[in-house]
Amino acid sequence: MDHNNRLPLYVQLKLWVIDQIESGLFTSGNKIPTEHSLSKMHNISRPTVRQALAELVKEGYLMKKRGLGTFVSTPLFTGDATVFRTFAEEMEIFGLSHRAKLISKKVYHASQELSKTLCINQGEEVFEVVRLRFANGNPLAIRTSIIPAKLHPGLLKENLEELYSLLAQKGVYPVRSKQTFQAVPAEKEQAELLKVMKGTPLMLWEGLVFAENDQPMEKVKAVYLGTHFRFEIEQSRQHSDLNSTMKGLIG
Repeated sequence: MDHNNRLPLYVQLKLWVIDQIESGLFTSGNKIPTEHSLSKMHNISRPTVRQALAELVKEGYLMKKRGLGTFVSTPLFTGDATVFRTFAEEMEIFGLSHRAKLISKKVYHASQELSKTLCINQGEEVFEVVRLRFANGNPLAIRTSIIPAKLHPGLLKENLEELYSLLAQKGVYPVRSKQTFQAVPAEKEQAELLKVMKGTPLMLWEGLVFAENDQPMEKVKAVYLGTHFRFEIEQSRQHSDLNSTMKGLIG
């Protein structure tokens, strides 16, 4: 670090870490030197190091794993929010291995609100399946699926790693979804599963997945590591809107 440089020392350290990442000296998924090591290496205080690393975590270059240290983040995945794809399909597009770990499963009777959402009768059985999704061995998302039991009565007896493959055996295929996205901080249990600090930014995805006959087949609540995912949307004006806008500008 250049102590005579007008740039603050924490900014200089940030730029140095980014350079190490971009040059390949700090590689994706690997642990970086500790705060103490960086402090001694660059002759700067630990609070200065801490400030630099905290900002790099917020910007997505690094991620903290509780009890383990600070690691280089895995690449940012940019998905097309206008196209429906499963988690497995998205990971295959990026050339990543993927798997799921079952966290919990249960069966219960649908409330009035849930029955309306899933277009089933109140009191019908539904299955709730919570899974942790991995990419290249790293935990990336927690997905909670609520599925009408009648679509696959024996579902909970199966290996639940790939739900859609199991439903496909019953002739139920996902074709579209309706969803909302929202930024949320990681709660304690979510942080433990994703191996990040409590409060780490997550992207909350909630919605419905529909089968070919437009029947809701899954109510979804999923949280993704906000430092790893970005969704892209292309927008354009309708001709009627464009004409109205142009007339307003001309007038």
